[in-house]
Amino acid sequence: MAPSAEPRSTLFRVRSVRFGIGTATAAALFTTASLGLSDLGFDRPAVLAGEYWRLATSHLTHLDIRHAVTNAVGAGLVSAILLEFHRLATVFGCTVAIAAVISAASLVFFGESSYAGFSGILYGLAAIAVIRLAPASPWLAATVAIVLVAGVVTALADWSRPWTTDVAVHTHVFGFAAGGVMGLWLRPKPLT
Repeated sequence: MAPSAEPRSTLFRVRSVRFGIGTATAAALFTTASLGLSDLGFDRPAVLAGEYWRLATSHLTHLDIRHAVTNAVGAGLVSAILLEFHRLATVFGCTVAIAAVISAASLVFFGESSYAGFSGILYGLAAIAVIRLAPASPWLAATVAIVLVAGVVTALADWSRPWTTDVAVHTHVFGFAAGGVMGLWLRPKPLT
């Protein structure tokens, strides 16, 4: 029996509302935080001097409005997908954990590192989404995974990308890795 159009249109509306709310919330948060970029962005010497809030706020600040809006749209898309599988508290917890991994890696491994932006966290959340989407939609999951890996490879190779400059590659790599681990951990276990 084919599913009726009613549940499908309702599901589309729910996903659209989630996307809209996620995007608008992220855009407001990112734009507001970006007003304090010089005091909130990641700056390793400042963190080591006691400005520990930068470990969290650096992910909310952005270099300009285009950077903030691009990451806000990504946050809306990823949240709309992840809320199909997880409660909001779980998605928020994953976001915080990925941010912590990126901040710790930035502090420990990268001496003169400075950055601002949510894209490292987006890579991690997208990795979780890929793992959750794979059983139901392998082609979509594979496409998203290829785009994520291509983004990391092009950044590592330092290939020219006209839409962005000065990418903090390590944030994407550590975010992607942390999200992959969390996605595997969160994946439903088969009943035995």
